[in-house]
Amino acid sequence: MSDFMESAKNFLNTAVSRTSWEAQKQMRVRGKQGEIDKLLEQRLRLLNDLSITAMNLYQQGALTDAQLSRLCASIIELDHDVKQRETQLEDLKKEVYAADQYAPGNPTNYTPPPVNQNDASANSTVGAQSDTPPPSTNSNASYQPGTGNPGAQGQTICPNCKSVVRPNALYCRGCGAKLR
Repeated sequence: MSDFMESAKNFLNTAVSRTSWEAQKQMRVRGKQGEIDKLLEQRLRLLNDLSITAMNLYQQGALTDAQLSRLCASIIELDHDVKQRETQLEDLKKEVYAADQYAPGNPTNYTPPPVNQNDASANSTVGAQSDTPPPSTNSNASYQPGTGNPGAQGQTICPNCKSVVRPNALYCRGCGAKLR
């Protein structure tokens, strides 16, 4: 019986020792992870300071690097888009449910197509040849270099670099030029 007790005591001491070592290891790991997290927070603060400085230089017209200018223009455009969507969100939040809004009724904007026997027979000649040629599927037919989109009408083009910009854009994402 004493061998059993001695064996159990050794087993228990080994388990406690290992548990203690594992706990100390976890504390060391957490401490090291905390140090790394603090360094990463400092790095993030420095990157934030860098971006604020670059944005200020861009807005003052003193930023000379083209790549940074493009990034700043994109950030400003995104900020504008965010403000626009925040306004839309506030408008959505202010909407009030109208009880009669979804009441059943007659559709006011739909009229069914007329049923005509002649139309049905005309549709049965789907495979027949026509005198008019099919519309052109060549997407490069009206492509103009610098537009970025073949054949599109009514696009906004940057006066500086001639690339296509989004409608109502404040800045060109291609070159960073102010559009309005």
